[in-house]
Amino acid sequence: MKYKFYKEVIEDLVTLGIMPEEKKYQIIFRFGDSGWTPQKAQEIIDGVEKNKTLAADKDPYVWGNEDITVFANKNGVLLIDKMAMRAKQDVEPLELSHQEFYAFMQDFKKFIEENH
Repeated sequence: MKYKFYKEVIEDLVTLGIMPEEKKYQIIFRFGDSGWTPQKAQEIIDGVEKNKTLAADKDPYVWGNEDITVFANKNGVLLIDKMAMRAKQDVEPLELSHQEFYAFMQDFKKFIEENH
């Protein structure tokens, strides 16, 4: 998965975001927000790590905002585009391995640290 990070400043509001290079990863754009902190990114990383051995029939780790929901269990990480669902767009969820998601979140956390 390839992506580029961006920082957008409008007046005093700083938004940090991600632009995926491939359409199939478009959902990671929904992580863009003005409220990111390194701690928030780490909490998500820790939540996924803690639940990566969780059986599929157990309640998964869930994190979300108004645009995206992340589910994690032993099968991997599933990202749901809630904004597309509200717009009644036909968008498939994105399934990532734990390793793919960790790599993405570690890169994003580093970007947050550099721009926070």
